[in-house]
Amino acid sequence: MPDFQDIISMVRGPLPERPLVALWDYAPCHASMVGGIPDMRRYYLDVEEKLSVQLRLKERFPEALILPGIWPDLGVVIEASAFGGQITWFEESAPYIAPSVTDLSEIDRLKVPNPQNAGLMPLYLVQMEKMQALLSARGEKMEKLVISMGPAEVAGLILGYDRYFLGLYEDPDRIVALMGCLTELITKWLHIQEEANGRADLLILGEHVPSQVNPDQMERFILPHIKAIFDEFPYAVKIYHNEGFHTDRHIALIQRFGFDIWHFGSDQHDLARLYPLLDERICLFGGLNPHGTLRRGSPEEVSRETRACLSAARGRRLILSSGTGTTPDVPVENVQAMVKTATGG
Repeated sequence: MPDFQDIISMVRGPLPERPLVALWDYAPCHASMVGGIPDMRRYYLDVEEKLSVQLRLKERFPEALILPGIWPDLGVVIEASAFGGQITWFEESAPYIAPSVTDLSEIDRLKVPNPQNAGLMPLYLVQMEKMQALLSARGEKMEKLVISMGPAEVAGLILGYDRYFLGLYEDPDRIVALMGCLTELITKWLHIQEEANGRADLLILGEHVPSQVNPDQMERFILPHIKAIFDEFPYAVKIYHNEGFHTDRHIALIQRFGFDIWHFGSDQHDLARLYPLLDERICLFGGLNPHGTLRRGSPEEVSRETRACLSAARGRRLILSSGTGTTPDVPVENVQAMVKTATGG
């Protein structure tokens, strides 16, 4: 069963003969692969139910690396919740958080929250401790992971994305101040996760905004902050998770973030075209279109698409997967076909 040491070897070791195969278990992407998640509220808030679902995925696909793996998944609202904002929990989908900052002038009064006692962060830490104890009883350990949404993503959540995008034009100095505040929060939050689970082998930053602004704005408002976060953890393998469309200039700029792995949108970018635009050290994570054959085709068609991805990646580093994640309704037989074909099973 692959683990984080395999991903470290993929990034820092010699070029492997075969890619790793991975499945993204950020809920609800993996719902169909575990037989469904009947109540997402229970998944998020009942730590034993969450652990059971995540272990079920590992047991059903032992040949695949599960990422992020066993972790206290609470959706994308954890960091934004530190500033307030009403959270709504749904039976069939991930939680939603309402904006907590309704006017850009309020940024002047924002303070960096303490991750030990703000929003959902304490719940995350308590769930992590409980998961560690439950895994220990099974003779297992939690992988050394730290994970967060990126500063622009959190800014969009606490302001509302429309207000964030308008602020880039109408009040850029306040947006810069906000990004600095959020970068400090995220850095502290990642270190607190380390204190609870050991020095990180893997850092995942989910940040969808860079591809949604023009390259000049990305370079000014976002790049320095993501780079600062990644630079804080030089020993960790770093994943940039963004499935959006990136222009060639975006692609040139994001490589200055300092990530090792890009979990990219395979419905937006083709492996064969993407590799020539990337430094050879960078490992791509994805390959199969989550909305195409994997979701709507037959297992035979999935096997053909998988072989095409393997061919396109020959001589480069690849974590083969759906890019990004899978849809909650993907046929499990198609996921099995992808894994079997890629692992030579």
